[in-house]
Amino acid sequence: EWEEYGGKPPALPPVLCHMDLQPQNLAFWRVGYEDNCNNNEVQNGHCIRNNKNSSNYDANSSSVASVMDWEEACYADPRFELLLVCRKVLANRDQSKILWQSYSHQVQRLGSLLSTQLSNGKCMTWEVGPLEPWLKLETVHSLCTLLLQAMDLLGGGRSPWETKPDLWGKIDRERLRLVRMGWVFCNFAEEKVGTVE
Repeated sequence: EWEEYGGKPPALPPVLCHMDLQPQNLAFWRVGYEDNCNNNEVQNGHCIRNNKNSSNYDANSSSVASVMDWEEACYADPRFELLLVCRKVLANRDQSKILWQSYSHQVQRLGSLLSTQLSNGKCMTWEVGPLEPWLKLETVHSLCTLLLQAMDLLGGGRSPWETKPDLWGKIDRERLRLVRMGWVFCNFAEEKVGTVE
């Protein structure tokens, strides 16, 4: 997958990663919120709208105020964090590629900026590399997690609201995702159990 990088992903320094960075774990605030309230009343930093039908919301003025739910946090390759956003938050592969390319550009820019600030003359070249191998890696991770949950279901399970067919359906969707990404060895034929040829 990473032939052009010597068979492994290009190295990036580890950073603190949340490892579950999804919208439900973020609290947002609006920049200049009080200024955008116009003639509405502001109480305790909240805009109380006098006209319930008016909407002054501007998505571009929102910012992350807080990140919650840090129990899975660890020092890791920063691409893991980005990958989870690409896989679990963004709507499609095109959005993921745009985010990945934007991040790649920023990482290269940061590497060259830090290189100019080093006194030892070393040139820092940081590269993010291609998205596809990371998507495969995250899909394998997801499959392992689902299989562990499936084994846990045999003894009663930690997800009593999820039925075994639901879980097996998720496992099969992840398997098919790998097939669509070119892993043909995952594309086994549907065979009836117990049949003899």
